[in-house]
Amino acid sequence: MVKQFMTLTFMLCLSITSLQAQSERGKFTENILHFAQAGDIEHLETLKALPLANDERLALDALTTANGRRAAELYLKLLTDYPTSALAPMCRQRLAEYQSATKNFAHLVLTASAPEVAKPEPAKTEAKLPAPAAAYNVPVTRYTLQFGSFSSRAAAELRMNELKPKVKTKVLEIEDDSGRKSFKVRWAEYAKNRDEARAFGQSLGVEFFVVEESK
Repeated sequence: MVKQFMTLTFMLCLSITSLQAQSERGKFTENILHFAQAGDIEHLETLKALPLANDERLALDALTTANGRRAAELYLKLLTDYPTSALAPMCRQRLAEYQSATKNFAHLVLTASAPEVAKPEPAKTEAKLPAPAAAYNVPVTRYTLQFGSFSSRAAAELRMNELKPKVKTKVLEIEDDSGRKSFKVRWAEYAKNRDEARAFGQSLGVEFFVVEESK
């Protein structure tokens, strides 16, 4: 009888543990990952009103804070308390970016703010030169930062004003194939490569994503 009682107690404990794990798994992880990837701070803020699991709450707080150090602390807490969370890979990536930026910021070199230097024209000669071959535009990739994507220009301009003391930004209006418009808040300047752009963004202490643009 005693042995049967102990067996039943053990099985009951396992069931409770399983239920607790399920309750903390969360129903909104996919939404958080989607909006985080898009840099959509507005929708991430909206998710805070939902019944979130503990790991989801930590991730949202980290993604929406303007304090880079505080965000890193929250990512680390999530990884420590919930190492098997579906949000853990994103947290590791954000922590790695933060650590890389704080180490390499001293080597940041910005190039986009410098005026372009026109190439000198070849010296003219009296002899007639043959007509030049047709020119082809070669796309140039440059790197900037995105601080959020919003469904209205007013919300984007509000974010731009919040960032004004730290960085010069612009609002980029984009329309998709279905005709839906979005308003991206982006850095008004550029870095020569992805690492330098990331390092500059981390120095600001706000949430951001590195974006490639073709000129």
